[in-house]
Amino acid sequence: MHVPEADYIVVGGGLTGCAIASRLAEKEPALHVLILEAGKDASDNPLTTDLEGAFALARSDLDHDYKTMPQRSTEDRIHTITAGKVLGGGSILNYGAWARGDAADYDQWATAVGDERWSYKGQLPYLKKAENHVKAKLNPQQRGSEGPIRVTTILESDVNRRYGLREPIKAAWEELGLERNDQGDCGSLHGICELLENWNNGKRQPSNLAYGLQKVDIVTNAIVSTIRMTRNGSGHLDASIVALADGRLFKARKEIVLTAGTIRTPQILMLSGIGPAPVLSSLGISVILENDQVGRNYFDHFALFQLWKLRHPERGLSMGSPQWNDPAFSKGLPCDWTVNEGTSSDLLLPALEADVANGKMSDQSLLDPKRPLVETLVMYSPVGAPVPVDGSYIATSVMLLLPTSRGRLEIVSSSPTDPPAIDPNFYDTDVDRTALVHGVRRVIEVLLKTSAAQPHVAYEEAPPGMPALGAESSDADIDMRIRKAGVSHAHAAGTAAMGKVVDTHLRVYGVTGLRIADASVLPVAIGGHPQATLYGLAEQAADLILQGK
Repeated sequence: MHVPEADYIVVGGGLTGCAIASRLAEKEPALHVLILEAGKDASDNPLTTDLEGAFALARSDLDHDYKTMPQRSTEDRIHTITAGKVLGGGSILNYGAWARGDAADYDQWATAVGDERWSYKGQLPYLKKAENHVKAKLNPQQRGSEGPIRVTTILESDVNRRYGLREPIKAAWEELGLERNDQGDCGSLHGICELLENWNNGKRQPSNLAYGLQKVDIVTNAIVSTIRMTRNGSGHLDASIVALADGRLFKARKEIVLTAGTIRTPQILMLSGIGPAPVLSSLGISVILENDQVGRNYFDHFALFQLWKLRHPERGLSMGSPQWNDPAFSKGLPCDWTVNEGTSSDLLLPALEADVANGKMSDQSLLDPKRPLVETLVMYSPVGAPVPVDGSYIATSVMLLLPTSRGRLEIVSSSPTDPPAIDPNFYDTDVDRTALVHGVRRVIEVLLKTSAAQPHVAYEEAPPGMPALGAESSDADIDMRIRKAGVSHAHAAGTAAMGKVVDTHLRVYGVTGLRIADASVLPVAIGGHPQATLYGLAEQAADLILQGK
């Protein structure tokens, strides 16, 4: 049987996969680069770039739409995990918010793996390389100006994009003592930061379109079953063959780059015989390389979304109002500010001590009140909630930035089409609970107690069957709401962690010719929104691959 060959085979045409493939083909035009993508190419679908698609494509045929195991800490609820099953991956499904993590987050990454290339200073050239930042000239040491991803502020995207709640919301946060931070994307997130977006002229920028794949071969609807390895003369494992579920084979002359995402990447490793031996053996899969860390270290930005009723829907302050009629309002997520806060050590220290006593992950660095632990967005739209989009509602998201809860996933069969058992272990630590409860209390105070927001916001519109939260709500009330209504922000990472599954050059331990370069390699949680970090990861991965490191 003829086996097609390529120099590099990229398994997974998602955010990082498209970026890496594009850079490899751009820098070495003689190379033959091939992407194998499990989903289809939906480039002709307008929803993949417009605002409506940011709300509508989750749970569509472009989404793997994974389900978790019942989560003990969230009332045994089963959660949905969104993951792109389409060329462009998660960059097709996300809202387009652009936020790096704090410098301390990346420095913690470097410390964890013992390599300064993954510190903030080490990653900064690659974070910049992805960007074409509208404000690059104001801080060229921190922001990029020549990359493929257009990064813009709300007001810079269109002079008419002036939302009516912009100034009241900022003033409300200022009443609580927070200050404006114009350099929030430059290594220090804390404070009131203007929302940045990777939108260009009113369109979202999926990875496959922003980077361009004209010089890359692409096979869509290509579900990978295994990566086949052989032992060379010295007994080491070489990876060179990718097998699809339909029996087709593809051979890599140089390397296979696994970029299938936080869930599919460890699944493919396990199906290929790399992973925890008891799991593999129980399913009749030969153990090629035992590594019990494959599928471990799962973490996500857990969050609570809330709805709020406006006092004066007729004023055109939210999407759907007849007065919300300027096309500029739809040129991005209807939101102005991303607010990042820490939690006081008085609140957090007892939680951290409790986690230590219970044998759970602890991190003393989180006690720094300037280390952002939660991000809050106030959005001038109900954001897909089951209420009328008529200008009556706004929504908030309070999101854990540095979760300490850790979960895992395991395959349940030898079939690549059977989703794995996913146990994110959401909201499991006292630190996570303390930080998120505090963050929700802060947004209650902002919208219901400040003189700037009170004239605009009447009350919280509670989910059916749940009591509304207000200024009088106890921590226990807020905690119970989070348990009953908290959700993933679709930012899962960590399941093939650097230092555990791959080395600091992204090479899978014990195998030559196989790298991983997606969110699964993150060894620690990174704040902000993952795409900014992941594009930087992709840029550095392309350099490492071409340098043969």
